[in-house]
Amino acid sequence: MMNLNLIENTINVVVVGITGHGKSTLINAVLNVNASETGVGKPVTQEIFAYSVLENQLRLFDTKGFEVQTSKETVETIEAFINERSRDADINKRMHCMWLCVSADSSRWEKVHQKFVSLCGELDIPCIVIVTQSYGGYEEFVKIIQVSVPKNVSVIPTVAKALGLPDGSKIEAYGISDLTEQSINLGNSFKSQITLRKTQIEKEESLKRAQTSRKKALRKAGNVVNKTIGGTVSALGLLIVLVTSTGFEKCGDNPGFWSWLTNRSEHEAAISRYEQCSSRNSTLTWTIMIFLSGSAFVVWYTFLRTGKPED
Repeated sequence: MMNLNLIENTINVVVVGITGHGKSTLINAVLNVNASETGVGKPVTQEIFAYSVLENQLRLFDTKGFEVQTSKETVETIEAFINERSRDADINKRMHCMWLCVSADSSRWEKVHQKFVSLCGELDIPCIVIVTQSYGGYEEFVKIIQVSVPKNVSVIPTVAKALGLPDGSKIEAYGISDLTEQSINLGNSFKSQITLRKTQIEKEESLKRAQTSRKKALRKAGNVVNKTIGGTVSALGLLIVLVTSTGFEKCGDNPGFWSWLTNRSEHEAAISRYEQCSSRNSTLTWTIMIFLSGSAFVVWYTFLRTGKPED
């Protein structure tokens, strides 16, 4: 069960991009340091480093840059990392947002970019496409990306590092604050959805357990009632058998031919008494057989047929 009190404020952001598309420059701008020179990152894997941004509670997971045509293994490694984190039961270890860096200079929306956007859709991870190096003339490329991605994917042009121009002017850095703000909002919303979903699942599981326990209790109570009734019926049946068995009469021998010769009227009366006695005994015999069979069936049905281990 998830402990809601242990949910951190930190937003985990996985940063991916093609080599040379400004991913490292972007991270340096967000950290406000040169990450590669200062060594502020902590290795997560051989190819992934984590950087904490204390000011805005971001934790950036910098992945290895890849080439479009030759870095299939690197892309698969990044996908595996994201998938693994997305299955983690600890909400604090999951990825809460993805930054997909695409250079405005390239003006190319590649299949690998679409692949990462689709992965985010499958895992319900918020995705932000960052158009890096957006010094000018990037607007058309932004429109191309917006058409290619779902509406819930943000597309943010950025300049991570100011660029000096030959005439002495420069293009100032921009988009970083907007990027971090959106990332925090999306990440928190994502964590809230996960929390709500997990809470709902836990409630449903708790309800199912309660229903199962109630069914087991009712089943056990039903078995007790059935066995009580069955035992009572069986006992009554046996009692009837015992009482009935005391009603047997000795009918004697069937009057023979000699008695008919000597005293015909007495012979006929004896025959009548014998037949009546035999009929009563036969009725008692059938009654005993019926109740004895019924009691045996009740015992089998109640105690033997249902006498198996209960869940």
